This record gives sequence, C-alpha cells and structure tokens, in this order.
Amino acid sequence: MSRFALVLAVLLAVTTPCSAQTPDTLLSHGGAPSSPPSPVLPMPPDFPRGRISGTMFGDCYYNATGNPEHVYDASGADLGQAYIDGKNPITRDLNGVQLRRVYFQLDNDLSIRYSTRFRLEVDSKSLTSDGKFGVAVKAAYLQARSIVPRGDFLFGVLSTPTFQNSEDFWRYRAVEKTLVDFRGLVSSADVGLQLRGYCDRSHRVGYLAMIGNGQGQKAENNRFKRLYLSLPLRFGDLRIEPYADYQGVRVNLDKAKPVQPDSAAVNNDQATFKVFVGYEFRRWALGFEAVDRVNHLGPAANQEPRGLSVFARGTATPTLDAFARLDYWQPDRRNVNRVDSYLWIAGLDWQPFKDIHVMPNLEAMRYVAKGTTVAPSHHELQARVTFYYAFSGPRS
Repeated sequence: MSRFALVLAVLLAVTTPCSAQTPDTLLSHGGAPSSPPSPVLPMPPDFPRGRISGTMFGDCYYNATGNPEHVYDASGADLGQAYIDGKNPITRDLNGVQLRRVYFQLDNDLSIRYSTRFRLEVDSKSLTSDGKFGVAVKAAYLQARSIVPRGDFLFGVLSTPTFQNSEDFWRYRAVEKTLVDFRGLVSSADVGLQLRGYCDRSHRVGYLAMIGNGQGQKAENNRFKRLYLSLPLRFGDLRIEPYADYQGVRVNLDKAKPVQPDSAAVNNDQATFKVFVGYEFRRWALGFEAVDRVNHLGPAANQEPRGLSVFARGTATPTLDAFARLDYWQPDRRNVNRVDSYLWIAGLDWQPFKDIHVMPNLEAMRYVAKGTTVAPSHHELQARVTFYYAFSGPRS
C-alpha cells in the first residue's frame, strides 16, 4: 500500500466516527459552527386543577311480601316501611320510585402533593322539616401525599376503612350496602385524621390507620374517640383484609335522670373485628366477609352481634353481568332468645352505555327465631329495578 493510501485510510478512520456522533457540530458553508438545537423545556404543572363528578342510584320497587297491615297518618300517607333495612319489616304492596342516593363531588389538585375533596350527599332517609330530600356533607378533606414513604395524610370528613375495600369488591352498593354498613355497626364517614399507604413498593401490603370522633357525620359530643386500623393485602388476584376498631363511650343507664355526673355513668366500650377475603377469577369473582362486634355494657350483660356474608358476581357478555349474595346475621349470639335473619340478593346488571347500569334484582329477608323469642309473622320480599349512573366533567 502506498503512503498516500495509508494516510487517507487513517484520516477516514478518525473523521468518520466524529461526524457520525456529532452531526450538529459540523461546519456550515460559511465556516462557522451551526447553532445547537433549542432545548425542550418541560411544561409547567397544570395546577391548580379541578374535576366535578358524581353518582346517582335509585329504584322502581314493589314489596311482594311483608306486613299486610297498613297504617296511615292524618293526611292519608302510608307509614309502612318501604325498603328492607334489617331493622323494621317492610309493608306488603307498597310500591313506587325512590331516589336512594346522590353524590356531587369536587376534587381540586392544588399541587402534585396537596389536594382537596368536597362531596355532598342526598339521602332518601334524611329529609328536611317539610319532607323534602336533605343534603349533607359526605366528605370534606385535605390530602397531603408522601408525608412518609408511600403514605398519605388526610384531615377532615373522611371515609372510614371499615367496609371500603369489601364494598369496592362487591361493586353493587347501588343495590345494597355490604354487611357491616347494612347492619349499621360503623358509619361510612367520620371526622378525624387518617394515614394510609403501602409498606412495600409493589403495593401488596397496605395500611390505613384513622382516629375519628366516632359520631359519623355529626358533631362531636364527648371526649372519647374511635380508632380504626385496616391492613389490606393483595397477592395477585387474592385480596385479604383484617380490620379492627375500638371506641370507648360513657352512657347513662338511669333514663329517669337525664343529667348525671361522670361517676354515675358506665362504660359502653365497643370493639369491632372484621375480615374480608376476595378472589378475582377470569370472568367472575367470589367474596367473603365476617364481622364480630363486642359491646361492653358495664354492669349489664355484654352483647355480641355477629354476621357472615358471601357474595359473587360474574360477566356473561360485555354488557351483561350477574350477582348474588347471602348474609347470615345474629343480633346477639350470647343471647339464646333472639331472632336471627338471612338476607338474599340476586340480580342482573345490564350496561347499555358506559357508567349506566340497569339492574333488575330481588332482595329477601327471612327470620329465624331462637329460644323463646317469636319471629316476625311475615318474611320480606322486594322486587326492584335499580338504576345507577355516574357523571364527570373535564378538569378545569
């Protein structure tokens, strides 16, 4: 190889990689270096930003079985029980349309770490003095994210952790409340402080600790508080959640003396223990919930309500699902003279459009007397078509 060829080969070997790696630094025709590309600046965060959303559900209902005796007030209004609530028997042949729940919610993200939520609730059981639907504050809180690693802090009117996960798994709150909520053991909302998050990066082990007034959505009226602790666990399609809460209060057992000093009142501590287990299969899911409540009544005998719930849901077609549930309830398992009950629910879920559900369903209550107690003379059966829809607006 000639010397000229050798020099040319060396020059090509040196200049080629340089030109390949840094094309923007090649000389222009005028001999001056070209201008570097303009840097791409990130867009500033879009804060604050808000979002409006809400839900509504209600029923067309007919009470096929229930108490046949109707009682009327002076204006002719039927005072019978319209829907099954586990407390009072329904009245047979009552029928109509009921708007059971409406939520209107505003979420406001103040920054990447701080946000607020405000939710109003319309409940068919909470009426104004003239009998119209009443409006209450269901949620109003401030959330601070990542106060601790993978943990958020909340303050205000908050959802309690008592049945939040089991209700999400059940998916049919519009049809009926889950076991603990249905029996009224713990309120779905409380005023207090909450810390929630995950112990691991894969979000398999969660926690939710809360201290609340224990008065639900009402104002505080004593110095005692309710403590909540939930440990939701998730392993693939399996969900497990142990839960416990405790509240200590003082009650006046002598009703003839409405005002008494603290020394005359007695303890009425309440402790609730619950476990929820759910498994998601490919096209259906199976859930189980068990609850045990201990009411300490001072010198009186303690009470222990207990219940079990098994529920399932499945997908038949992209627009048609089915669901079923069975609850067994003991109002006080320590009392041999009591009335136990079974709650049956079954129905279909047709979704003609996203976030719109039309759900024909049946709900029945069967009473079983224990000991010398007499059960209600009539079982209960209600046929319904439940309507549910959700709405949301774009972020501002």
